[in-house]
Amino acid sequence: MMMVRQKVKDDSVEEAEAAVRDLFATLDRVRPEGLRYASTRVVDSSTFVILTELADGTEDPRPAIREFLRFLEQLKGWVDGPPVIERLDVVGSYNLFATQREDSAVRWGRRPGRGSGRW
Repeated sequence: MMMVRQKVKDDSVEEAEAAVRDLFATLDRVRPEGLRYASTRVVDSSTFVILTELADGTEDPRPAIREFLRFLEQLKGWVDGPPVIERLDVVGSYNLFATQREDSAVRWGRRPGRGSGRW
C-alpha cells in the first residue's frame, strides 16, 4: 500500500476537490480491476492524503484512463511543493483494506514498476 501526502495551493483546494470527485466518478464507471484507491483531505487544511493499493499481480490501471492523465496534468498547477510518498504495511484493518501485512511487502517492496507515487 502506498500513501501520498500532497499539499495544494490554498486557492486551488476547491478546484482540486472537484477534480478528485470527477476522477472517482470515472473510476466508479470504469471499475478498473485490482485497484483500491482513496483520496482524503486533512480537515481545515489544503493537504490531501491518497491511499493506493494494487491486487497481487495487477499493474496500475490508472495510466490507461484518459481522465486520470488529465487529472495529473491539472495537478501540476495546484500543487504547493513536492509530495511525501510512503509505503505502508497494513498491521491491522477492520473492513478498510483487503490485504494483510505479508501481502503488502510483496506488492510494494519487491516488484519493479510499482509505486510510482502518482495520485
